[in-house]
Amino acid sequence: MHTSTQDMTQQPTAILLVQMVFCALAVVSLLYIPVPILPLLAQAYQLPPEQAGLALGAFGFAYATGFLVFGPLSDRLGRRTVMVSGLVLLAIITAGLAWVETPALFISGRALQGFAAASFPPVALAYLSERGTPKQRVWGVAWMSTAFLSAGLLGQIYGSLVAGRWGLGYALMPLVVIYAVTALRLARVPEGTRAVRPKGSMWEGYRPIFTLLGDPALRRVYLPALLLLMSFVAFYIGLDMHLGEVIESQGISRMQARGVALPAFLAPLLAAKLIGRWGANRVATTGLGVAAFGLVLCAGAGQEHIPLLLAASVVYVAGVAISVPGLIARIAAAASPDVRGLAVSFYTFVLFVGASLGPWLGNISRAWQVESFLLVLAAGLGAAALYSAVRVADNSRAR
Repeated sequence: MHTSTQDMTQQPTAILLVQMVFCALAVVSLLYIPVPILPLLAQAYQLPPEQAGLALGAFGFAYATGFLVFGPLSDRLGRRTVMVSGLVLLAIITAGLAWVETPALFISGRALQGFAAASFPPVALAYLSERGTPKQRVWGVAWMSTAFLSAGLLGQIYGSLVAGRWGLGYALMPLVVIYAVTALRLARVPEGTRAVRPKGSMWEGYRPIFTLLGDPALRRVYLPALLLLMSFVAFYIGLDMHLGEVIESQGISRMQARGVALPAFLAPLLAAKLIGRWGANRVATTGLGVAAFGLVLCAGAGQEHIPLLLAASVVYVAGVAISVPGLIARIAAAASPDVRGLAVSFYTFVLFVGASLGPWLGNISRAWQVESFLLVLAAGLGAAALYSAVRVADNSRAR
């Protein structure tokens, strides 16, 4: 896709940027709101406890698939058109989901909600990355990435605080308002100069996926991405499952247990500077290593030292938050310009497939000791860090 110089100078106003970041937080939070209330959802929708994770899995797989659809679609129809249409559809589905009562309708509604939600994050990133000065584009994308990542904890806190107290329907309705207001705001913004429409059918744009998977440098991004959010979702589900009662017995609510790690999600703003100094490879590998080390510290603290475990979770979350922008920058450096957009879209697809597998991983750990569970997660991210580091070594030899 080729974007005109005029598009590059059309920086969204500060108010629009804030509204888009806030909307991004509300959209991505949809994945995480059910995490702290899975037992309540199982009871409300007559689901067996082991199937409550379908509320996450159905959303996550549809959300991941949607990334592969809406990114290329926005190349053809325009960024604003796709964002406005997607947010209107998301508002309608989310409002309807607040009133369903049967398990089949609930799970189906979550899948539709996930697919519609995928229309905003990748397109909003592309929209902001194409407008303004280079510095404005970098910071616009950095704030948007921070919103995407912090939704992992803020969504859980919101779910625990609002949905846990009044029910999922009450938690969803304020989000409907955010989607509708943002769609209305974007609809009033000029589309700007249209990008050159890609030639051929949209399906031809997916052929390079096999080339991407054949690239060793990109494989060393996609595998860690799969494990990253899988471990993140599994960590907090496992924390509730194994230690929820122990944590609450010490006067710490589940919301507070999550909130302690919230400052770590400002790490992407630090990662932007580190990437310029160290390079994307080292930042991504370091982030994965820090995340694995944080999980080892959590396992060492165990259920006997809950405050230390929660403090160690800050290290783990910081590692996750550093890894994500590092992996994105690594794709930008490794993929050729003609397939870079698809490479990033496929990265987000893999990332949220991992998030969808998190409930399954957390569920199979029911019979494990919590320390064993945390060490398994640490081993996965440690292996991912080593796999990522191989490419760094290869690059060093090449230089």
